[in-house]
Amino acid sequence: MAQDDADGTGSDDDAADATGTSRAVDEQVDALRALGNEHRLAILLALGDREVATRTNGLELTFSELYDAVPVESTSQFSYHLSKLVGPFVAETDAGYRLTYAGDKIVRAVRSGLYETTPSFDPVAVDGACVACGTRDLEGVLRDERFVVRCRACGRTLLSDSFPRSQAADRSPIEVVASFGFRIWSTYVLIRGDVCPECFGRVDRRVDAHESHETPGDAGQYTFAAICRTCEFTIHLPIEIPAVFHPRAVAFLADHDVPLPETPLWELFELFVSEAWTTDVRSPAPLDARFGLDLDGDTLVLAMDDDFTVTPADGSDLP
Repeated sequence: MAQDDADGTGSDDDAADATGTSRAVDEQVDALRALGNEHRLAILLALGDREVATRTNGLELTFSELYDAVPVESTSQFSYHLSKLVGPFVAETDAGYRLTYAGDKIVRAVRSGLYETTPSFDPVAVDGACVACGTRDLEGVLRDERFVVRCRACGRTLLSDSFPRSQAADRSPIEVVASFGFRIWSTYVLIRGDVCPECFGRVDRRVDAHESHETPGDAGQYTFAAICRTCEFTIHLPIEIPAVFHPRAVAFLADHDVPLPETPLWELFELFVSEAWTTDVRSPAPLDARFGLDLDGDTLVLAMDDDFTVTPADGSDLP
């Protein structure tokens, strides 16, 4: 080991890492700066609009075709603005120009109104029970660009997440609530596959203990968190969710009129706080948990290990 490594004064590798990080930041700043012009945005939208019109993914337009589609005064001005987009947002090929993945994301963000304010609506009653007090008095509300499900009785917020304008467009408050239920499950499916719902990078998972929470049936005392290694997107879900989506649990619940994914998370809370459900976390690290379900005399027991793998288990030692 080199001396400057041992005493913490730094090394050539540290300097190289810092230079690399600085270069990456400069590239990101340059890319974002390239979007700050109406003509460049018009170029991206023209490429995207032509893809939609021709139903051709990755459509390539020649310089002349793209120039004719954009309201720019001269070819030299157009060429200048196009050059600023080539690389991060537009790919130049032998056949012409097409959107890159980043360019396509920008077009879709603009079309969906991502940069516009999300509307709000007053609270609406939703089914389910509070994991804090057990009361069946929940409401959903969309306000300040966040969708929230909370308990009217004790005021506890049960879940909260950002909400884009596009998800609220053309939907009534009840339809917004329903769409959010499906959105949670789609997020979980990706996480289960080690895929970040935002950037599709890999995710790390951990168990968080909330043992100070006094809840009915010990519901909500443990959650699992998924954190993206790349963009640091983070989501917390009840530790029971991987068990609920085991094929045997899905079939078991469907047989008892609790279909998935049609049943949203907040309605499952009522099951988790009931006597029909048992959660026994024997060790959070390494994870060793048992889940028991007893409905109408039918029983199911599942185990979950430190890899979040769920398997059928013997329920003789459940509390």
